[in-house]
Amino acid sequence: MFPTIYRDVCEAGIDGRMEAMLLRMLEYNSTPGVQEPVRRFLLSYRIMSDAFDASCRRAHSAEDAVECYFQFAKNQCAAAEALRENLRATLDADGTRGELAAMLRDGFTF
Repeated sequence: MFPTIYRDVCEAGIDGRMEAMLLRMLEYNSTPGVQEPVRRFLLSYRIMSDAFDASCRRAHSAEDAVECYFQFAKNQCAAAEALRENLRATLDADGTRGELAAMLRDGFTF
């Protein structure tokens, strides 16, 4: 049986590279301290994805549609940055900061 966090990542509809990075990161450390920032990231992603879909439906031109995507891409970057900062804070608190360096090195290699 697939643990819930892995299933949540796979079912989130995120970019394939981000999905692979999150799954690889969870292979290194799937403690609750790492899972919680991932869950918050997935929730943020779901909210911004829904907002993107709604704003694209209201787009009246190609320029509006591109602007919707541009805003979505900026939001993705902000969510990834928040994930990184939340992971740093969590791992600093429990003394596993070295694990974060390995997770980010292997995970955020685009």
